[in-house]
Amino acid sequence: MIVDTHTHLVSEDPERYPLQPAGLPGKWYLEAPVSAERMLERMDENGVDRAVAVQPMGAYSYDNRYAADSAERFPERLAGVCCVDVRSPDALSELDLWIGRRRMQGLRLFALAPEGESWLSEPATFPVWERVADLGVPLIATVFSHQLAELGRVLERFRDLPVLLDHCGFPQLHGPGWTSSGPLLDGPRWDSVRPLFDLADKPNLYLKVSTHVLDEAERVGELRDFVAALAERFGSRRLMWGSDFPQTHDRSYAQLVDWGRQGFSGLAPEDRDQVLGRTALGFWPPPGPQ
Repeated sequence: MIVDTHTHLVSEDPERYPLQPAGLPGKWYLEAPVSAERMLERMDENGVDRAVAVQPMGAYSYDNRYAADSAERFPERLAGVCCVDVRSPDALSELDLWIGRRRMQGLRLFALAPEGESWLSEPATFPVWERVADLGVPLIATVFSHQLAELGRVLERFRDLPVLLDHCGFPQLHGPGWTSSGPLLDGPRWDSVRPLFDLADKPNLYLKVSTHVLDEAERVGELRDFVAALAERFGSRRLMWGSDFPQTHDRSYAQLVDWGRQGFSGLAPEDRDQVLGRTALGFWPPPGPQ
């Protein structure tokens, strides 16, 4: 069983689902849009059983209709994750709409801050965290690595809420503090990702090990060691794979799926199966008796 936990869908009907770009870098939604139907075709061709349609902020901002409609049409294959403006006075009612009534299966907090901290840990947002916990779905945090200490404080406050970290917080393995020497998980070799490893003691934190992460580790020639370090520190039960297709479209979906398989090939078979599918199924199982 393979579950792709990070895909973005764009409708082929712009009149029904008009684009509402959020002003983020890149125009992948114009260059390489993929609808739900085309996504299912690619999944069938590449042995992917389920996928998570994560609300694409770049394409639709907070209009979650297409992701919700796609998951509703194809519940055996797709789960939907919404985004809401958590600083809006309507945030709680939006959660009740998209998760409570439209049955989306997670909230994504898009809290990227170029520097410093974001609104992620502002007390005004805590009612949103509490409502997500009450609704029984995971919260997906999209932050940069310099924001991980801030995320850690909120994880401590909401210990019973599972939080999934998009792209492992975009680790910069080639950044300051990186060297190619030193034993696994020890010494300066991992200094630049120490803030990520420091969160391993938060049992409610799960990592999306996406194409971005695999590419970053490969760039410094440390793919197998870095994946092994994540599995050793967090455990395979807290790791899951995501392609980021089609926002990542420099390769075909077939190549991205194959890259995911290669990225975890150094793990024991049971750990590899856990990362490629079973962890995700714990959050997004297909409908019906489990």
